[in-house]
Parts: sequence; structure tokens; C-alpha cells
Amino acid sequence: MEPREFFIEDLLESNKNIVSCNLGESGYKNFLLKELIENLKLNFTELEQISLSDSPNQGSAQLRKEVSKLYNNVPIDNILITTGTSEALFLLFQILLNKKSKVSLFKPSFQALYEIPKMIGAKIRFINGRNKLDLKKLFSKKQDLYIINHPHNPTGFGIDFEKIDYSEKILFDEHYRFLDFKNELGATGYKNKENIFATGSITKCFGVTGLRIGWLIADKEFVKRARSYKDYLTHTVNPISEFLALKILQNWKELIIPIKKNVLKNIDFFSKNYKKILYLKNFKRPTGGLVGLVQLEKNILSENYAKKILKKADVFLLPATKFEEEGFLRIGFGEENSRFENGILRWIENFPK
Repeated sequence: MEPREFFIEDLLESNKNIVSCNLGESGYKNFLLKELIENLKLNFTELEQISLSDSPNQGSAQLRKEVSKLYNNVPIDNILITTGTSEALFLLFQILLNKKSKVSLFKPSFQALYEIPKMIGAKIRFINGRNKLDLKKLFSKKQDLYIINHPHNPTGFGIDFEKIDYSEKILFDEHYRFLDFKNELGATGYKNKENIFATGSITKCFGVTGLRIGWLIADKEFVKRARSYKDYLTHTVNPISEFLALKILQNWKELIIPIKKNVLKNIDFFSKNYKKILYLKNFKRPTGGLVGLVQLEKNILSENYAKKILKKADVFLLPATKFEEEGFLRIGFGEENSRFENGILRWIENFPK
């Protein structure tokens, strides 16, 4: 069976590099290589010494050791370095699920979290997460896998870990842990148990989406199976990306400070000004990550509205239809501050309340 079209990708590809204000992205504004090298205080000689041979299939031991520190020093044999979280999710679903599987997750949702299970034949149970990630509802029916994406894309909501039933089989998709707005690093749901899994990445939070480095955390035997499956896909990650990812993780605490400051500045600016914009009804601040939802007035079609904003204000947004829902827009807060603020001001000017 073939997965359906990935709804957001064509719209992102056709707009992200041409608009003056890109609020459609779910990542931080990407750095130039020159900027990243400067931020990491690297000497170009270090880059010249990178071997262009294959990296180890499971990922270098050094990189897995740095990832381990993010998960209470889980053994590095429990870690598989992947080509982004997309590959990690694909591997996990292919191994865990079959046509009889039942899967629960919150909606709206990042499409890959349910599209790949659907392709395999699994039955999907969606829990409404527009206003709250209600874990009691998520675990209210017996399922083969529960998926918890936190901080959540597209709402930006966090979760209450005390309400998680760790006796069940759970995947924690934790792409935005580095951008927790209360703590230096967001908590992980992962525990070193056979029934618990986690995925993560450095790409979106650190403005390096093109590095395509992610990871899968699971028990040692599951990681062995996933690594073997990976040999038929990407086999290994790019050694240059792996080296830069290692340096980012070795310095993440310093790197994330200005990024978090800029993201929070954008969230503050939008929070103070969205009520000035025609047809916007409600906005709940994200507790972490780089995205949030703004609710539209009743009977306002998100796709039509987003097209008008793009045409009149040169501001790109993702409409709810790209999440197979209606009634809201997803706002990305990773844009450069001045571009973000100017974009919001043009939006207000063209759609005054």
C-alpha cells in the first residue's frame, strides 16, 4: 500500500524561499554553514579532516554518547542514529505494526505519525487535542501503540507525565525538547523498558534542518532490528552531518539560549497583536517548540484566508486543511525577529479588525 500525498510539503516547497515572512515552517530559521561554524567556534581544518567514508551504520559512538546524555544516560546500544526523525518513525512503525494493530494519538497531528501506520493497515483512533492533550482520553481504550508527540505539533502544548500509563506500549516523539520554555531541557517520556520508544532530532530547534540527523531510542534488541532494516534504506548518515550534529550536541546549552530568546520574542509579539487582526478568534501560547495554533472565526475557511494573507501581506501560513481539519492556522515562530514583526504588522495593516 502507498501513503497518500504529504499534504504540507508542496505548499512549503513552493513558498518558503520566496516570501518575505515565512510563518509556515515548523523549524528555526536555518543558519548558513558559515554562521554555524562561527557559533560552534570550529576551525575549518577540523572540517577538512572529516573522512568521507561511511559512518557506522548505527551512528558513531561519540554522537550516540551525546544523545544518551539527553535520556538519563541510556546505554548507547539503545540508540540508532537516523536520517531525521522521519526515518526513525518509518523504521519503528514497520517493525511494530501490522494490519491488526490499533494506534491512538492526538489530532491535529504531524501527518507521518498516522499516515505510515495507515499505510501498513493499522486502525487509527484520534483524540481531539485542539484545546488540551488529554492523556486520560488517550489511554481510555486498549490499543497496541499510543503516540505522544510533545511539545505537540501543531498546538505547542506539553503533557503531564504523571498521567502516563507506562505499562502500555508508547512512542514519545520529542522533536522540540530543546525548546522547553520553563526548563533548560524538556523532560523525556522515555524509560529503558521494552515497551517504551522515543524519537528526537537536533534539526528544527537549532536551525539545521538540512543536516537530517535524528535518532530512535529503544531497547537494545529492537535497535538491532531497526538497524538491520535501515541497511535497506539509507544504510548510514552523512559523515559531515554527523560531525556537525556531534558538535551541536556538545554545545547545545550555549547554542539554544539566543534561539529560545528569539522564539519567545516572536511568541510575545504575536500574543500582544493577534487580536488586532480580522477573523482571528483565539490563540493559546505554546509551552514549548516552534509552532502554535490561532483559531479562526466561525465559517472562515483557512485555505482561502491563508491565500489572501500571502497575496496581500506576503506572509506565508499553514491552513488547517493541511492537517485534515478546519478552523485554524498554524503559526511558526522560528522566523528572524524583524521579519516576523514586519510580517505581523503587514498582516494587521491588510486585515485590520
